[in-house]
Amino acid sequence: MSGSTDKILKELEAEQIRHMNLTKEDLQKSYNKLEEQNFPDTERIKFIADLGDCKEIEFHYELVCKDWEEGKNLRLESSFDKHGAEGLEFLFDRLAQSKDEKLRVFTAFLIAEILTKLKHKNFYVTFCDKLIPVLALLIETKDSNLRQKVIIAFGWVGSSEEIDILTRQMLSDNDALCRTWSATSLMQMSFHRVKTEIIKKETAKSFAEAIEGEKDLYACGIMIEAAQTLFGKKWLSSSALENREVSKIEKAGKSAVRFLSKYGM
Repeated sequence: MSGSTDKILKELEAEQIRHMNLTKEDLQKSYNKLEEQNFPDTERIKFIADLGDCKEIEFHYELVCKDWEEGKNLRLESSFDKHGAEGLEFLFDRLAQSKDEKLRVFTAFLIAEILTKLKHKNFYVTFCDKLIPVLALLIETKDSNLRQKVIIAFGWVGSSEEIDILTRQMLSDNDALCRTWSATSLMQMSFHRVKTEIIKKETAKSFAEAIEGEKDLYACGIMIEAAQTLFGKKWLSSSALENREVSKIEKAGKSAVRFLSKYGM
């Protein structure tokens, strides 16, 4: 048994060394081969692991940007967290250099996405606080698709001081999906940096106002769902929301508004 264990450990060590020693040329060759084969899932997943474990952070980012530009959704960025603090510093450097709005939003979103995976690291709060001012500028974008990504990122990295930004977007953004994501991001804050009780205290009235005034049925349903998760209630079932059952969503909305309007009184 011990011989078998030793063999496995040696194989793992050899594989780790192989990953770390991969050069840009090795990775480019693998990428070209994958491209010729139209990126089969099994090989693509192995390649993503290689990118995360290698030292070629800049080339990893180049391929990620290429994928963002081409829109193939290969998810090459999904292993970027393996680069740790060094990878985050690299991304912040690129963020500072770039003037392209889309690239800045996508890079900021990637940083936030990485930080959700690294909540246990001692640098988590520092990098979150470093990203927040960038997101505060990017949320002013007129592109609603980009604004949605910024709003989602706020839910992952925002502190209690950013609650106002999300409630403002939930109440006044002209895009229904942005209003929807704002509600969901307020809920996400409770899973990350902000205590649930603080969010409940500061958002109850805003949730009531948003739900009562929302004209988009699905957006209203998502707001109700986010609020009931935060406040530990059950006004609306997932099936009623998915099936867009008007009467059930309207009834749940009235119940939610009654409760939220009186919360904390």
